Amino acid sequence: MSEPSPNVTVARALQEVGRATSTVLIKMTGRPQKSVMNTLKNLHHQSKIHIGAYTVNKRGQIAKIWAWGDGDDAREPISNQDNTRFVPRPDIAAWWMHDQG
Repeated sequence: MSEPSPNVTVARALQEVGRATSTVLIKMTGRPQKSVMNTLKNLHHQSKIHIGAYTVNKRGQIAKIWAWGDGDDAREPISNQDNTRFVPRPDIAAWWMHDQG
């Protein structure tokens, strides 16, 4: 990943890559976490972005993968109470397995 550019907005960065977590967008833009999270919330409210998928981050927490454009949000995966297990919903798992082949 290249050096962060303070002149790149969160929206522009997400448009360029298509899909990204908030952590990736923070690294791409060099902006503070709170700023990036507020921007994502506002863009989502304006239907400019949607939740494309979910993943598990390095700390074992479920993280949203944001996608550019208006669309239906991915359904949040099933997890146990302490978030140590990530279980995709059956429809998403079937799509993922089909797409990998």
